[in-house]
Amino acid sequence: MEAQNDSHFWNHAAGTKQFSHPLDHARLTRALARDAVILDYGCGQGRLSRELIDRGFVNVLGIDSSAEMIRIASELVPEAGFHATAGERLPCGDASIDAVLLFAVLTCIASDDAQKKLLREFQRVLRPGGLLLVSDYPLQTDERNLARYEQFAQELGGYGRFRLPEGAVLRHHSRAWFDELLEGFRMEDAVELDAKTMNGNPARIIQLWARTTESPRVGG
Repeated sequence: MEAQNDSHFWNHAAGTKQFSHPLDHARLTRALARDAVILDYGCGQGRLSRELIDRGFVNVLGIDSSAEMIRIASELVPEAGFHATAGERLPCGDASIDAVLLFAVLTCIASDDAQKKLLREFQRVLRPGGLLLVSDYPLQTDERNLARYEQFAQELGGYGRFRLPEGAVLRHHSRAWFDELLEGFRMEDAVELDAKTMNGNPARIIQLWARTTESPRVGG
């Protein structure tokens, strides 16, 4: 669901990049039954799906816009179900999902509108009280990131967006934007952690635990 067409970059990244945002499995296990239907959106090579299967979850669905990512994930995690989709509507029924994991995906979606559309889709497919776990990048404070925020702000239409040398556009977010984006959810917790980017650079990440608060959007 990237606003720009970065499919070539992500297909190439499938075999060259490492994705490492940690998942708090102890907390997730307390929050979900083992037969919960979990959607790993932006699943990449299936790293999180593999971890979920290994910990006893039996209904894991992975979705990614990169066909190469899905090919690799399907080989590595045959116990899960994987689908490649570039469409705005998820191949999931209304109120059919217990939890959505959204790990390092918003950073790949530069457009405000595209991010909001994605969150509305999650509201549609999540059951009432369903869990949304977002792990992504707030605005960083190191000199490298501050310089590229300034460099690309005008070209890309907002502070925090930047272009990688390979051409892909990524985005880091203010806390105010995270709050606005998730205003249709009930926030349970926000946890900040140290992690690494897909290129191995140190970064600060935030993990937002939220739940749906309204009846699911039908036909949204």
